[in-house]
Amino acid sequence: MSLLGKDDEIQIYRESFDETWADGTPINQVRYIVLDTETTGLDPRKDSIVTIGAVAVEDGSICLDDQFEALLRISHNTSSVVVHGITRDDANEEGMDEVLALRLLLGYLRDGVIVGHHIGFDVDIISEHCQRRFGLSLENRWIDTMELTLHLEDAGAFGPPPDNGGRGHDFSLDGLCRRFDIQPHDRHTAAGDAFITAQIFMKLLRQAKQYGRRTLGSLCERYEDPSATPQA
Repeated sequence: MSLLGKDDEIQIYRESFDETWADGTPINQVRYIVLDTETTGLDPRKDSIVTIGAVAVEDGSICLDDQFEALLRISHNTSSVVVHGITRDDANEEGMDEVLALRLLLGYLRDGVIVGHHIGFDVDIISEHCQRRFGLSLENRWIDTMELTLHLEDAGAFGPPPDNGGRGHDFSLDGLCRRFDIQPHDRHTAAGDAFITAQIFMKLLRQAKQYGRRTLGSLCERYEDPSATPQA
């Protein structure tokens, strides 16, 4: 038992990996956590987390009773305020301490497979701050919906590229909303973007099954551009 008690979130997080998802786990048997953060900048080592939003997806459905949202206190305003709209005064008046927010997040995440659009940054900044606060880095597997979309494009899921001057398909978050007829409510909030991405992810899961990606390992596969020239 942990000195912090049997319900300590960090202990719960660590123990959840004692038995976790294997590469061969069917994709409909996994607990996915679709996650987004808003931050003070784009450097995981220097910038702070402003908000975290997450929602679970299981068996092809968004679990509205399995969500997480946190507003964290921050020390100063940065230019990112024009994106997420949260000022230092807002955060300090209504937000929570970073240590508490990260503890609660770890207890919520457990061994869930993290999902997001360009999620590598979110994983890096959360992992960086967890390492700084608790001496641990995130162990969760993660799926980048952008990479999954590119895998599906290569498999022919989206048809030929449009005649748009060579720009190809628009696989930005907004572009995928238009493709799948998803209304982008609460865009550029962590909780809003997590819910939008969860809807996109469910569409991608259905296509993944059609194109032979039926296991967790195949969803987590990193994408390498086949047209890229290998370096000597």
